[in-house]
Amino acid sequence: MPDKDAPVRKCHRYIKNRPGQFDYKGALDNDLPIGSGEIESAHRYVTQRRLKIAGAWWKEDNAENMLSLRTLRANNNWDDYWERFYKKAA
Repeated sequence: MPDKDAPVRKCHRYIKNRPGQFDYKGALDNDLPIGSGEIESAHRYVTQRRLKIAGAWWKEDNAENMLSLRTLRANNNWDDYWERFYKKAA
């Protein structure tokens, strides 16, 4: 009886259960990164730059809101967000 937990079978199962997540050509064609380095290092310039200002402190709710806004800006969604926000408010 084959070992279902053999490393090669686990790897095959992992890839098989994630269709569409390994479309490297499609990602490259859309100018998307295919490595995790950009994502893994984003915390330095999205989160830490603002939240680790010397002498600053944050309430948890405010820090979460600040992170959301910085993420919007880092993803180039700033203008779209505010446009939708004002349309909802009107």
